[in-house]
Amino acid sequence: MKTTTQKQSKTIMMILVFLTCQCIIAQVNPGQIDDFEDGTTQNWTDGGSSVPPVNISTGGPTGANDNFLQNVSLGANGPGSRQVMFNDQQWNGNYTSQGIISIKFHARALNNDLNMRIAFDGGGGRICTVTPVLVQAGGAWQQYTIPISASDFTTVAGGSNVSMTLADVTDMRILSNTSASWQGQSIAATLEIDNIEASTTLSTDNFSRESLFSMIPNISKNNLIIELAGALQGQKPIMEIYDPSGRLLLEEDLQNMTKIEIPVSNWPKGVYLVKIKNLGMEHTERFIKQ
Repeated sequence: MKTTTQKQSKTIMMILVFLTCQCIIAQVNPGQIDDFEDGTTQNWTDGGSSVPPVNISTGGPTGANDNFLQNVSLGANGPGSRQVMFNDQQWNGNYTSQGIISIKFHARALNNDLNMRIAFDGGGGRICTVTPVLVQAGGAWQQYTIPISASDFTTVAGGSNVSMTLADVTDMRILSNTSASWQGQSIAATLEIDNIEASTTLSTDNFSRESLFSMIPNISKNNLIIELAGALQGQKPIMEIYDPSGRLLLEEDLQNMTKIEIPVSNWPKGVYLVKIKNLGMEHTERFIKQ
C-alpha cells in the first residue's frame, strides 16, 4: 500500500513533468510557421468576440485548398471592434536567444488599408513595433516582413524594458494601428493572413537583391571579417552593427575598403546585426558571438 507521502511525491512529480512539457511546447523556435493547414486557428484568438478569427479552407496564397486565417473587425465600439488577434501559446519564449529578428507572413486586406504591427507582452511589459507595414485594401496576397529586433520596438501601455520582454515573451499580438499600441485600431476591416513565420532573416523585398557583403565566418569568438561586394568599389558604403539589445554598437565609413576585420573577443555573447547601407540600398545579416 502506498503511503500518503508516496502519493504526494508522485503527484508532485506529475505536476513537474506537466509544467516541463508546457515550457518546452511554449518555446518559440526559428523557422516555425503557422500555415493553418490543420483546419484550426492554431491558438490565434481575439478574446472571445462575436467575430473571432476563423480558418478558411481554400483561397490562400497558393490558391485552391490552401488554408488561411481570416480576422474581421467591426469598427465602432465593443467586442470585435478592433483589428487585433493574439496568441499566448506557441509564440511564447526567448526571441533573443533564438536569433529571431523578424515575423514574416502572407496577407491581404479586403476593404480597408491596414497598418500592421507586432506587439509582445513579457518580462519587461508591453511593447509594439514602431514602424507599421502597410497592407493596402484590395491587393493580392503578398509576403510582408516586420523586423522585431530591440531597436524596432517602443514600450506601450506601461511597458518598461524592450530587451527583457524579447527575452521572455508571454503574449504575441498581430494588430493594425496607425500608432504603436497594445490595442488594435477600431476599424471595419477584414485581414486575411497565412504562413506566419518566426524568421532569422529580414525580407529581401526591403533590400537590394544584390548582396552587398559577406561575413567570414558569421559565428565566431574572436574576429568578425566582412568582405564587401565588388560593386561597392568607388562607392561610400556605411557599416552599422547593433548589439543584442538593439543599440548601435559601431558605425563606420567603408569607402575605399574591400575588407574589414573587427576583433570581437570582448563582446558579450549573443546575436548582433551587421548592416551595410549604400545609395538607398541596405543589406543586413546576423553575426553570432560565441
